[in-house]
Amino acid sequence: MTGTRAEAVSPAIDVFPSSTIGPVSPNIFSGFLEHLGRCIYGGILPSTPTTFPYTPRKPCPEDQFTATPESLLTPEGFRADVLEVLRDELRVPLVRWPGGNFVSSYNWKDGIGPKAERNRRPELAWGGEESNEFGTDEFIAWCRVARIEPYIVFNMGTGTLEDALHWLEYCNGTGDTYYANLRRKHTGRDEPYGVKYWGLGNEVWGEWQVGQQTASAYATKARQWAHAIRLVDPNVILVACGETGINHWDGVVLDELVDKVEMHSIHLYTGFGPRDRSQTEREYGRTVYGPDAADYSIEVCKGLINKARFAKNVRKPIKIAFDEYGVWDETVGTPENGLEQFYNFADALAMASWLNVFVRYADVVDIACIAQSVNVISPLITSPTGLFRQTIYWPLYLFSRYMRDGVAVNLSVASPTFSGETLPRWISSAKGLPNDLDASAVLYTDSDTKARSLRVAVVNRSETQSYDVPLRVAFETVGAEVEAHELWHADVKARNGWGIENEVSVKSKTEKWTSLWTFREHSFTLLVLSLS
Repeated sequence: MTGTRAEAVSPAIDVFPSSTIGPVSPNIFSGFLEHLGRCIYGGILPSTPTTFPYTPRKPCPEDQFTATPESLLTPEGFRADVLEVLRDELRVPLVRWPGGNFVSSYNWKDGIGPKAERNRRPELAWGGEESNEFGTDEFIAWCRVARIEPYIVFNMGTGTLEDALHWLEYCNGTGDTYYANLRRKHTGRDEPYGVKYWGLGNEVWGEWQVGQQTASAYATKARQWAHAIRLVDPNVILVACGETGINHWDGVVLDELVDKVEMHSIHLYTGFGPRDRSQTEREYGRTVYGPDAADYSIEVCKGLINKARFAKNVRKPIKIAFDEYGVWDETVGTPENGLEQFYNFADALAMASWLNVFVRYADVVDIACIAQSVNVISPLITSPTGLFRQTIYWPLYLFSRYMRDGVAVNLSVASPTFSGETLPRWISSAKGLPNDLDASAVLYTDSDTKARSLRVAVVNRSETQSYDVPLRVAFETVGAEVEAHELWHADVKARNGWGIENEVSVKSKTEKWTSLWTFREHSFTLLVLSLS
């Protein structure tokens, strides 16, 4: 038994289309590429004997290696199958690079110029060596083919302000200056890259980070960097390095930088952290209710942002960049296996709840980057000759397809609650017992026909209990039919994999509208309701 429920509560969902939260930013469907495991080498670029299977510092024997065929590559040399899924299916709008922990010892100058002349370096964050075959020019080229906005993170560990200014000049410089001209020499084109989004370091607060700093030291340094960066390019969007949104670090950094940045980052993973893993019956609850921690983190961070803005009389809005999130069991996805974690159905439900959180906070969350986009704790797993979509792919696909470009609206959810163990454990003390039913809603208006529809995403997180739920839409008339997309499997431990690529997938159908909807146990349902 994983937890008891307050069964006296009658479940119900009331949606208020006229009570808007804010437009859903397309950037909440963003991705993340780090030089880690097979994310770049074997995910974005073709596999080599040193990248498949992933065994750090131990190349695959030549007689056991299968090369990625030319037919699977774009003319630029990128994996076409990965690119097509990210660009055409998930429609990823923005990707963060090059890290992650990796960036804190990364010298961007090692990754430009003729590949044969690039410096090979020890990789300090995750172990092994970095070939620098994939650098700034390759990242931008990949972004252009993928129709993705680049988001680059500065090295605030071993990097200097001068390094950062040179990198910015290389990417965005338009004058007759050294690094702008060096870019022209390398690319053969005059136009700048025009990188708009820049992060001021990665997890500088962490003891695992190369160049860890205190909050006050980082804030002072980042303020100086922000000033200088804008002298090179005043139009950049700067993201401050936050922690979890609720820590001392977040408050100190926001108080100092609120007038110098446009966004504050939050990093959080669910399924992560110490617990008694022999209690396998508790793992489901630990997994699926975990995203409630993100809800609380955003709520607190929003207050810290406003406190800092009011203190400095900052009128511009400061948004949240939740630029690392996801489901990660650190004992499964490890540095030794390149953080390759094979997800089960429960993880997919957690992913759906993550996305519900971002929609509900559409007024303040502008960016959310799943960590990561391919192979590394990712919705996609590749081999040298193909890929499969993990269970967590499907909530991302449905949200990106149906919740994008809508306006988030308020809803009220009455639900039985879960009293079992969550991860992190403080969720119930901070927010009360988590609901079994987790939901978000957007109002969508077709730009051509002006037809309106309401999209409602509902996760029934109860492992064993289905619910018949009154679904009421305030002050609107719902059409006769509803489009229903359901993700469900009898086994919460079911996985996709080689040979069972579609063991977990979405089932879609059109049904007659009824205001009483059955949400099966451990299921994710996305409903599209036409409004007259």
